[in-house]
Amino acid sequence: MRLSRLLIALSVLWIIQLQAQTTISLDEAIRQALGKNIEIQKQNSLLKVSESRLNESSRIPNPIFNYSREDLKLNNAKIGEWITSGSLPLNFLWDRWSNINSKEKSLEAQRLLLENSKRSIIFQVQNAYVEYHFYEQLALDLGNSLIKIGEIASASKQRLLEGDISEYELQRILIEANKLKTEVKEIELKRNNFLNRLKLLIGYDPAKELQTIPIQSLQIITQSKEEMLKTALQNRKDLKAIEQLVESEYAFLSHNKLKIIPNINLTAGYKKQLDNYSGSVFQLNFEIPLFKRNQLEIEQSEADLNILEQQKEYLIKQIGTEVHASFAKFKQYESLITNNNDLQLQNVFTSAAYSYEQGDISLVEFIDGLNAYKDGIILNKDLEIKYYQSIFELENVTALFPINENK
Repeated sequence: MRLSRLLIALSVLWIIQLQAQTTISLDEAIRQALGKNIEIQKQNSLLKVSESRLNESSRIPNPIFNYSREDLKLNNAKIGEWITSGSLPLNFLWDRWSNINSKEKSLEAQRLLLENSKRSIIFQVQNAYVEYHFYEQLALDLGNSLIKIGEIASASKQRLLEGDISEYELQRILIEANKLKTEVKEIELKRNNFLNRLKLLIGYDPAKELQTIPIQSLQIITQSKEEMLKTALQNRKDLKAIEQLVESEYAFLSHNKLKIIPNINLTAGYKKQLDNYSGSVFQLNFEIPLFKRNQLEIEQSEADLNILEQQKEYLIKQIGTEVHASFAKFKQYESLITNNNDLQLQNVFTSAAYSYEQGDISLVEFIDGLNAYKDGIILNKDLEIKYYQSIFELENVTALFPINENK
């Protein structure tokens, strides 16, 4: 009966632990980030503001209704009249189209900037994911080595009592064990920092455990540097956005120039007097542009347009620099990762530990093997991280692949 209760309790604990821990793929992490990330939400808000401004620019101005009445008396004589009329500004007939065109371009720019923000978030998630994933592996590998070192240290204490090794040799083993333990703890701290950053990016509950899986496949990059640059100039959403903003400002400059035409208002109505005279009335009002001719708005649009043109030219140069640097980095790490595939690091440590336990190698040789394994595996994991990140960076700066929110 007790055994049954124990099995039930263990099953419940296992289910609770399983529910509190989620295994997530890179594609799923990206999908969650695109749905929950605060930067994406901010950009969506800016997009809605642009949509509202476009809707506002297309609205016809409200007409103005006027009613006036006069009732006058002189002795027994009565005179008076009443007038009802409506007035409407006429300038919208010609200047609203340039304003609408400007707001349409601005809205398209915000859509492109939203896509650019998504690509930036994807890049951040990819970096955080691979950093956490490989540091989790690194912590596990070195943790297993630490267990083995602990076993050797325990055995060495017994060997000291039996007179097989000196006190110095035991202390050297204990020092190396403590050194490795410290390094493992530092790696675990880095791993936890990467995990917290990943959770923040994807909007994940900080209190819940999260496990990653190996990245299933990487996109094969076969394009040349020149082809990459051409792709970047064609696909980069931030460049397309600034191009739309330039066109928007050109349209807005035209809109401001049209406002040099003075305000014109047309009024039409009906008038009736007490002596039964009645009929329609018309009135036309317009400003005389002697002093104010929308100079400030025109000059400001010209200045904004000049700044946007400069930003566009700078961005084109920046894209070229980013593509060249990212391509060179990718090729460098691609070469290093290819040459690194022949290393059998686990065999180095296993062989050194076994040989030392058998007395085939000295303490110095064992420590040398331990340090070679430790340095090698840390270097190997860092190289894998940088190799993956170089691919993600090249994909990001070139906008090589379209964003897929349904991954």
